[in-house]
Amino acid sequence: MASNPEIMEKLVMQPVSSSYPTLGSSYSHKGHQIEYAPRLVRTGKNYYKSRGGIPKGERMSTAAEELAIQLGMEKAGIDPRTAEVFYDLFARNESHVYIWRNELPVYIWQLTETGLRVPKGCDPHKYETNGQGDKYWVRELLIGNNAIGEILVPEGNGRVVVEWDELSGLPSVTKDCDIHLPHAPYTTHSWFNENPSKDSRSKHRDVAVVWLRGGGEGWLEVNADSARSTAKWDGAFRPVRGSLPEIEKEIITI
Repeated sequence: MASNPEIMEKLVMQPVSSSYPTLGSSYSHKGHQIEYAPRLVRTGKNYYKSRGGIPKGERMSTAAEELAIQLGMEKAGIDPRTAEVFYDLFARNESHVYIWRNELPVYIWQLTETGLRVPKGCDPHKYETNGQGDKYWVRELLIGNNAIGEILVPEGNGRVVVEWDELSGLPSVTKDCDIHLPHAPYTTHSWFNENPSKDSRSKHRDVAVVWLRGGGEGWLEVNADSARSTAKWDGAFRPVRGSLPEIEKEIITI
């Protein structure tokens, strides 16, 4: 497999930080610059096999980088569901499959370098709640094969993402889907598997963080549901050039 994208766009990731007082930790990075392909490379393989076939000098985008692309458009008044950079998710490019002589569009399942892991000794069912009754689960943030540290992940179950954690690229606040379509100004729903099985490759209870289209063409979806070792025939990734940010962890007290 070779990506060799002909066109690469520049993206400047701004410095960001994220704090979890109940976990006694905070994270930050000083920002970085990358180049990213506006098209995805379809592999039809799982995270590990897709990653292993990427040409030298390139890598998968992280969930934080995908979110930065998306939020940049939203801040500019562009609905990301209509943006060309996400066309592959909505089957608006030339990727199709033929089944019994019928031509069907391929809605891409976009892998990222980001994953989540149930911490060792942690009851996966256990959660905490905030003052509004929202549920949160403790998970380790994975970037590639590196465990960055523990974060809090909100309930998924198709809830609307109303706030984001720009450091991890994951939702920070989700709400029940009683916000009528098109959910303006919100564009994305969240799915999160609170009780994943053990990944056959890592031997941990890991899930991949992926981007895809949900509800026909009604919304984007950030999905942390399937193991990284699970193959997806419609799996793909976005080629990126540039180093990963150095995420710093700080111990805090409340």
